[in-house]
Amino acid sequence: SYKKIWPKMVAPSDLPGFAPFALNTKMGVVYSSDVSSGKVVVNNDFQFPQEVNIFTAGTLGEHFSFFGELTFGQETDGSVTTEIEHAQLHINSPFGPEHAVNFKIGKFAPDVTDGFQEMWLMTDNGVDTMFTYSPIGFQGGTGLAEDVGISIPAMVQGVEFYGVASHRLFYTVGITNGLPPTNGAGTVDGNSRKDVYARLDYKFGGMGLDGDTTGKKLPPENWRENSFRVGVLGYSGDGRGIDFVVTDPNTLTDYNQQDRRFDRAGAYVSWYFKDLNVFGVVMHGSDKLQNFDQGTGALFNESTRSFDAWFAQADYVIRPPFQVSFRYENLSPADSTVDSIRFYNANFSFLSRANIKTMLEYRRDARESENYTVAGVMRFAY
Repeated sequence: SYKKIWPKMVAPSDLPGFAPFALNTKMGVVYSSDVSSGKVVVNNDFQFPQEVNIFTAGTLGEHFSFFGELTFGQETDGSVTTEIEHAQLHINSPFGPEHAVNFKIGKFAPDVTDGFQEMWLMTDNGVDTMFTYSPIGFQGGTGLAEDVGISIPAMVQGVEFYGVASHRLFYTVGITNGLPPTNGAGTVDGNSRKDVYARLDYKFGGMGLDGDTTGKKLPPENWRENSFRVGVLGYSGDGRGIDFVVTDPNTLTDYNQQDRRFDRAGAYVSWYFKDLNVFGVVMHGSDKLQNFDQGTGALFNESTRSFDAWFAQADYVIRPPFQVSFRYENLSPADSTVDSIRFYNANFSFLSRANIKTMLEYRRDARESENYTVAGVMRFAY
């Protein structure tokens, strides 16, 4: 009755019939070598645990749902860091055809990276060359740096409009905070401008992107299908007013650098053939960099620098409990004086139970063979 007389009364809702929480624990045994700053070798480092994740998810009536993740990471000194990785409210199909119109608000993995952000991958390592490239540098970016990565964000705080039309056309448009402040300001966004992104995909064959199987005869093995998905994606932001310190290598003079405008454009493909899935992304980025005198604040110079990144990954199901994966990543930084960055990543996964996953993973710098990591990882969830 309250539902019928809304808005004269508050509309009723539904609550999950059980506590909507889950726990995921990650254990690791790591063997690594790094010669980038003098040879450092770590043997059999027991990281028990590496991190613990608490998840919550559920529905609130017919058109609302929620998802959250709180991560506890263990530092080398035994201290614990806490991070809110996801905290999002979804508005599902409030009008129009089912699945065609949806919204989400909060902190989330943007759908512009659907299919290749870390939470979608079967490997332990994410695609760093896509997410942690830093374009900051007197002559443009030189490599990876998570603290000032301005490639394409793995997580955002914003609002997203997304959906699937005609079962096979996926779209998303989002607006989000941009770069964080570097001056200790008590804000999450470094300036008043917002970043925007968009993506458009189409899938040929197999199950529809909304789960539709009308007219399709799919095998009983639910991981198998023959399909091809292709999409285009873009991201644009404005970092004016957010200073990073860079040094002129010729005069050793420090300047404040701002990424006045950054644009990313890319393409995504994913091909399923029976037990094999091959997918990848190519992306081009450009950054309008401005250098300012630290004393007077006057503009010293500006330039537009560009970089290119791509990766290809193949996942193969040997048998349902046994899966293998291989990925190659390549990044050509904007600074032409530095070499390209290349990685190999190989993974063997064994699911002894549906909620217990064991992985053996090897990651190597393709340019420097002594930069590598071998890790045994176990995840269990309940």
